Amino acid sequence: MSTYLYTLVIEEGPLKGRRYPITSAGLILGRSSQCDIAISDLLLSRSHCRFEMRNGELWLIDLASANQTLVNETAVDESRLAQGDLIRAGQTLLRVERAEEVTLSQADKPPQENTEVVIDLGFGKSEPSANHAKKNFLRPLLWTLAAVLILVTGITLILDPSNRKNDRVAVKPQNILQEKTLLLQYEKVEASTENIFRYELTLSPEGVLAVKIDDLSGKNRHVRREKQVDRELLAELTREIEASGFYSLEKTYTGFAAHPNTLNEWTLTAAIGKRVHTCRVTNREEPEPFKALREKLETFSKNELGIWAIQFSADKLTMLARNALAVARKKFEEREVKYGNLYEAIRSYQEAVFYLDTVNPKPDFYPEIIDGFEAAEGELTKRHEEQRFRADRAINLADWASAAQELKILREMIPDRTDSRNKEATRKLIDVESRLKKNRR
Repeated sequence: MSTYLYTLVIEEGPLKGRRYPITSAGLILGRSSQCDIAISDLLLSRSHCRFEMRNGELWLIDLASANQTLVNETAVDESRLAQGDLIRAGQTLLRVERAEEVTLSQADKPPQENTEVVIDLGFGKSEPSANHAKKNFLRPLLWTLAAVLILVTGITLILDPSNRKNDRVAVKPQNILQEKTLLLQYEKVEASTENIFRYELTLSPEGVLAVKIDDLSGKNRHVRREKQVDRELLAELTREIEASGFYSLEKTYTGFAAHPNTLNEWTLTAAIGKRVHTCRVTNREEPEPFKALREKLETFSKNELGIWAIQFSADKLTMLARNALAVARKKFEEREVKYGNLYEAIRSYQEAVFYLDTVNPKPDFYPEIIDGFEAAEGELTKRHEEQRFRADRAINLADWASAAQELKILREMIPDRTDSRNKEATRKLIDVESRLKKNRR
């Protein structure tokens, strides 16, 4: 009987917790309902990628997807997979698990139900419940303060040759100083009796940028992302931090909470060589140099990790997605008013999906986003083809004035100049307008 050697376990995404054994027939993952792993996700292509067995080895093939398939955070066209490899497709993260050989009768069992994983962040001693954590939200904040002090002390000990016991080891701080090794730790905490939201950004001496999110709202969201940063980018970031005025700031800035039992706090530690400084802002407006540097670091992480929305709580992201959906609805309803409204509706639907990337489970209006996107995309494709036919007909009839008008409408329908449809219409319009000029002479 047929057997399988590998199982795909969904770690993140709409189908989190599901398991899919891979048989000799392989599996296709995508947005289409015809796929073996069908996921309603606008970031996926209809047929996004395929998993197949080759001589007992598991392979992944990207099916020319729009947003690529990543293996261990690297985009691939085709890749052999091994135990523990992580595959990201859209909002879904899958882990490769080596399975014992079993018969199809075992393999065909329905996927396991999604079980809730409770992660103890240290907010309580015995019961890791969200309610207990919420009532004791100040305890982890004290631990955070201690961790920052330990970090600063540790950096000072590492970088200061006077604390070394022998000359051979003391050479390292000189090298660090010459290379201006950059270390960063930035933490944002928003806490109340209802929720604790913690965002942490770190940059290691080896240049590894990492972001962690712990959101103890009803959605209990935990996100982890990291990436090796290019040395040239690190050097540029180091220069910007040195020129930011951060090192001239006081160590603490404290105000009063706008509402009782709430905390809004930002803590930033930056070490460049032996130069180390920590600044904490609590329940007040940030000093301008602090705010500018914080925003710079957040933007830097957004660009490097490609998921800037993770710095917000699940509730905030859900609110942003709801607002984007409202814009999409309005643009779609007014599609007859302006040629570009259908395209704008699609962009707003995509924006809503973007906000909900790390929010699981999805809110109840998520299916409306998917359905609305499908409807708008289908109608735009139909209208574009009809408009393109009218433009080509005018060109074939050498009716250059009409052709120019039809091509301008095409460009209004697809206003994005990087879109291949806009580029095609622009090329044709340039040619048509040159012919019009000749005729006028």
